[in-house]
Amino acid sequence: MIPLKTVVIKGRNRQDARKKMLSFYFSHRDQFECTMKDFLKRCSVDPSGRVILYKE
Repeated sequence: MIPLKTVVIKGRNRQDARKKMLSFYFSHRDQFECTMKDFLKRCSVDPSGRVILYKE
């Protein structure tokens, strides 16, 4: 079984975290081979909104 890769995106606040997540998606979208909607389905946000986890 191959372990899942997790990317942690941290921001100063919720808006900064979202901005960094979008920047991450657009800079790596050729590697993902999925739509933004599919990418967002794999993301989870902590209750504070400052940390976003992307699980491959």
